[in-house]
Amino acid sequence: MNKFALRTLTGLAALAAAGIIHAQAPVDAPVNDFPAEERTRLRDRATALKEQAKTKKEEAARVRDAAHTACWQHTLVSSCLEGADDTYRSSMTSARRLELEASDIERDIRHRSAEARRADKQRAADARREKSIDVSAKTREQDALREEAAAARATKDAELAGHAEAQAREQARKDAEQAARRKQEDARAAQRAADQRRKAAAIDERIQKREEERARREAEAAAKAAAQEAAGKAP
Repeated sequence: MNKFALRTLTGLAALAAAGIIHAQAPVDAPVNDFPAEERTRLRDRATALKEQAKTKKEEAARVRDAAHTACWQHTLVSSCLEGADDTYRSSMTSARRLELEASDIERDIRHRSAEARRADKQRAADARREKSIDVSAKTREQDALREEAAAARATKDAELAGHAEAQAREQARKDAEQAARRKQEDARAAQRAADQRRKAAAIDERIQKREEERARREAEAAAKAAAQEAAGKAP
């Protein structure tokens, strides 16, 4: 028996066995569809969250800058600056929550899209296998060859899935690096705010000393004037 005939018989036996198993114990493949409407809705939601976060950041920066400018017109400059910075950090935290929610949605879209593609390919493979059961013996060798091609495609799909997983890990690493950079930026911002508060406190202290000195001189002048007036009235 030559190799071609042996290969044909092997393929036919495998297909016949698959047909018997399928007929005796049909298994419904899980449906994991990801409708285009839902995908579009989620993408729009992620985009809207990013826009909201951007707007919050810009508004927070504008309000902080305006507050800093106004604080220098107050008597308690350091307390005013600290309040403005607290408000800014709270707004930035809220904006970052929106960004994180958008990132979660985008990761969910990528994951569900990949799952839906795998489910579609699995259903297509199942449909091809069911169809092969009904074809004639003459065409079953071609079906076996198609199964081999499907296996090759499945291997390629597995490689693509591995690549997608590697990309997800890389994205997670980049996200972690970005979070670390944001933490450093926050630390630098906090240091700048502390420096500004110290500067403001020093200014407040100098102003207070000048006020005390002025009050002392006025008191001395008043005492001197009173003494002179008293001396002038003496007989």
